[in-house]
Amino acid sequence: MSCIVAKDIMHPRVSLHAKTPGQELVERLMSPYPALPVVDDDLRVIGVVSEYDVFTALKEGRTIHEFSAESLMTCGHAEHGVCDTPVTVTPNTTIEDIVDLFISRNISILPVVENGKLVGIIPRKNIINALAEKGFWKEHEFRKRV
Repeated sequence: MSCIVAKDIMHPRVSLHAKTPGQELVERLMSPYPALPVVDDDLRVIGVVSEYDVFTALKEGRTIHEFSAESLMTCGHAEHGVCDTPVTVTPNTTIEDIVDLFISRNISILPVVENGKLVGIIPRKNIINALAEKGFWKEHEFRKRV
C-alpha cells in the first residue's frame, strides 16, 4: 500500500458556485482543469461541471445564456446526474483508492473534502504529473502485486 494520499497531490480549492452563469462557467473551464466542483454558499460540494456537460448542453441547443453551473452539474455516479452524495475523497484517501475512482467512475476530477467543505481538487493529470516527478514515488510501489 502506498503512503501517498490526496493531500500530497491535490490542488488548492478551485470551484464554481452553483449560481455561476454560463458565460463565466465557460471562462473558468478554460483553465487547466477539465472539470470543476460546484459548491453552495457553505463550500459544500454539490456536484461537478465538466467540459462534457457543456458539450451536452450545446448538443441540446442551449446557449451559454441558458445554463448555469447548477443546471449542468452531475455528481459522479453513472446512474444519475445530481444527488445528495457527489463523489468526493478526503485529504487522507490513498492514491490507490483515487485511481480506482477515476477508473470506475470515468471522471476527470475528484473534489477533496474535509469537515464537509471543499479543500482541494485532484485532476487525473495530477496522477500523471506525479509519476514524472523524480523521487515522489518510491520504486517498491511499482512492483507487481500478486
